[in-house]
Amino acid sequence: MIDIHCHLLYGVDDGAGTIEESVAMLKEAREQGIHGMILTPHYRHGMFSYPKEEIEEHFMQLKPYAEKLGIALALGTEYHVNSRMVEALKEGRCHTLAGSRYVLSEYSHDSELAYLEQMTETLVRHGYIPVLAHVERYACLTRDLDSVYRLRELGGWIQVNADAVLGLDGMAAKRFCKKLLKEELVDVVASDCHGIKRRACHMAACYERITKKFGETYAGQLMTDNPSGILENTPDFMR
Repeated sequence: MIDIHCHLLYGVDDGAGTIEESVAMLKEAREQGIHGMILTPHYRHGMFSYPKEEIEEHFMQLKPYAEKLGIALALGTEYHVNSRMVEALKEGRCHTLAGSRYVLSEYSHDSELAYLEQMTETLVRHGYIPVLAHVERYACLTRDLDSVYRLRELGGWIQVNADAVLGLDGMAAKRFCKKLLKEELVDVVASDCHGIKRRACHMAACYERITKKFGETYAGQLMTDNPSGILENTPDFMR
């Protein structure tokens, strides 16, 4: 599996606090069958500052540990969308996913659908492929599956969290993810893990659940094939 959304990088946001915890999270990921990870520290004005130089320094310190475990490691950003997003990306103030055209885009739970559509269109127009993070959290999408169809038509990719699929984030999120999976509206499943115990990685259990309910081919598409396309920067390869 490839995990394109996690907070494993230590000391830069609300994820891992120490390099020891980051290494423990890497070991756990490898035991679950993960061979590639994109580390996605938060970038959110007024909450997470995204200290780019510190992020890159910590990444380089962590990379040898990942290499010993056989995990390909790359950098990204979970960008809380704002009107300055394109400017920040073009000026290199934050990282796209593994240096690709793909951008992990986060919204507030009460963001309006029109705003999601507007910013998805804006990112696509500027040459990016937005990956909408944990869509099960956005009220405007959970009310109407047509809105998810629309975002995909605009060029957005749909990501859900493994914990939501498993029901660890509540029954409402689980039911919504089940609908999305049934309609084949999901492009990527990721861990969004934040620690070794708190909000831990459950990718293996999620792979088993999707395989049981929807088949191994679909599980592989969502957790290996499509994430690999992002890691390797294959533009819109699945459509």
